Amino acid sequence: MCSSKQRTPRHPKSVLVTRPSHQSAGFIKQLEKAGFKAVPLPVIEIQFVTTDLTDTLNSGLVIFTSANAVTGAHKNLALPWHISANTPNVEVSALKIAAIGRATAKALTDLNSTVDLVPTVTSSTEALLDIIGDVSGLVITIIRGESGREALYNSLQQAGATPVYQTVYKRVLPQYRNSYLKTLFIKGLPDIISVTSDLGLHNLLSIIPTELQACLLSRPLIVNSQRCAMLAADKGFHAEILVADPPGDSSQLQSIQRLTQQ
Repeated sequence: MCSSKQRTPRHPKSVLVTRPSHQSAGFIKQLEKAGFKAVPLPVIEIQFVTTDLTDTLNSGLVIFTSANAVTGAHKNLALPWHISANTPNVEVSALKIAAIGRATAKALTDLNSTVDLVPTVTSSTEALLDIIGDVSGLVITIIRGESGREALYNSLQQAGATPVYQTVYKRVLPQYRNSYLKTLFIKGLPDIISVTSDLGLHNLLSIIPTELQACLLSRPLIVNSQRCAMLAADKGFHAEILVADPPGDSSQLQSIQRLTQQ
């Protein structure tokens, strides 16, 4: 097992990839092309749920909070929604679509959806709220997972809108045998850890056996937000923590490469 005092090699070869398995293939391919060894360990399992989204077409604005929200919504009511599901080729002119960030916007455009609002600088609730404008009197549907931050809902409500949640997936903690994890990390944890959400960080700490915790906390971390970086520091990560900006595969890879060149 690795020592908590062990330093990261100048040219790390392995990266722990913690994102859900159905979202990791592209990032793993990028890592391998750049000369890194990817070590997949999904710390979140996404389970899509059945939801009646018919009334969503009557909203003034629909906000998608993640790429998973797009996928889950599409499974329930095929996108794009600018075209009425009941009246083919008739545009629903009042319906506007917003995405929390670029990755979510791409998931929508890949399904031929027009994205009316998306933050251009960073992906966050706060950035989206800055560009939404006057929402007074609007019914706004928030497409999301089973749980999440309440900041978006609360802010829209305070601004005079009527926000409504539609849950299209849930996040489940995967179960691993300790013997599997010890075998996976028998030569020490991967040199760098990639995490994409606060929940992912919490779950990673829950999954890793106690005897590997000190080693885990000694590893450099790549995260997608300053909020997650602060959380990691609070949890005891004491090596370098880099924030991929903007969030996404390419920025995560660039951060990893920058870390290895120091």
